[in-house]
Amino acid sequence: MGLAEYIKAGAGLSRQIIDLQTNVTGSGSVNLGSAYILLSITTNAPCRLRIYDTAQSLVDSGERIRPFTNTKVSASVALIGDFSMSSANTYTIDPAMYSVVENSSNSLTYYRVDNTASAVYPSLKFNRYLLENSSVSTANRINLPVINSALSASALVSGTLVSTGIPTTYLLVSASVSGSATRARLRLYSKTDAFSDMVEVSRSFTTESSATSKLIADMILSGSETTYFVPKIIGANLQNMPTVLSTIVNSPENIMGKQEMYYILQNAATSGGPVPISASLHVFSLED
Repeated sequence: MGLAEYIKAGAGLSRQIIDLQTNVTGSGSVNLGSAYILLSITTNAPCRLRIYDTAQSLVDSGERIRPFTNTKVSASVALIGDFSMSSANTYTIDPAMYSVVENSSNSLTYYRVDNTASAVYPSLKFNRYLLENSSVSTANRINLPVINSALSASALVSGTLVSTGIPTTYLLVSASVSGSATRARLRLYSKTDAFSDMVEVSRSFTTESSATSKLIADMILSGSETTYFVPKIIGANLQNMPTVLSTIVNSPENIMGKQEMYYILQNAATSGGPVPISASLHVFSLED
């Protein structure tokens, strides 16, 4: 189900300003919707605000003490955004941040407010565009088919996931691999071009990819934890998209994505024989 079909089903998606109670400090939760785009935040006092998709992220010991200047967020922390607001004002968020809260039944976003620079506790307003009405359906939350392979240390395999359940445009929410001792590198692409690009195939994780690789995401996954994407990444299938955009005028079908996902899976271990690797992806559908 894409957003167009979702709206036709009566989801009633809209932009709305949500007030958080006055005199906010410490941590808590607020109902902003089960999935949304965060557009701006208004505060009446200076503060630092962190918001999360999961309750576990709020109480993570490392995250609680992480300073604003440290951008290394733990993979297991489902951070939506970390905002330092120096004065009373409305702060637009560019690029906009996306949220897909873990528990769609309560639609709670979890927050932590630090307010050491002012004696006035902040009152907050969130301007958000709703992406999901959980009372209508939560079908846009999709676990993709598992990517399976047995790989020796540093070995890799490329492939294509094909399923009618794969959306053509989506938000990457989280990923994981099986086995507590497993470490894997997973790359996702919008086109199959990367499979024949030997520079891209052999590229190290620390080397930036080229624009022509059509890379969506490049991640190292550990079997000991779920990795949440911070910020969430928009992915799209562009397999039919021509390199000369003017050709779309007479062939509009070229903008239609295919219900496929292209990947390179690699065993991130530096030694050892073949081990079975199963990689899972959780996405939020924006377009069928």
